Amino acid sequence: MHAEFDLAANCFRHFDGAIQLFTEEEYFQRRDSDFNMTMKNPTHIKARSSKVFKINGPLKVEEWVDFCCHFYTANPLTFEYFSGDYPKHVTEILERIRGHTSQLTDET
Repeated sequence: MHAEFDLAANCFRHFDGAIQLFTEEEYFQRRDSDFNMTMKNPTHIKARSSKVFKINGPLKVEEWVDFCCHFYTANPLTFEYFSGDYPKHVTEILERIRGHTSQLTDET
């Protein structure tokens, strides 16, 4: 998500959200990089992305909070951001998927 707040008007003037697409390797490189970089860096990972929504115009803080909550509902990355780990049920699902994928690879 990205937003621009207008201090004079006391509201957001721009708000958008996108889904970023990374390979597993790109994801870990991006996650472990310094998000406060202010200069161009050749190792900076730029995601492929797909815009989900965009709002231009005045948006009250309460409305912005509601949209944020709806956008991030059930997103395990939010949990990971604050705790450092995926929720247990997500980890279990990923392990099952990876195990199933490796079994398919071994059978071919």
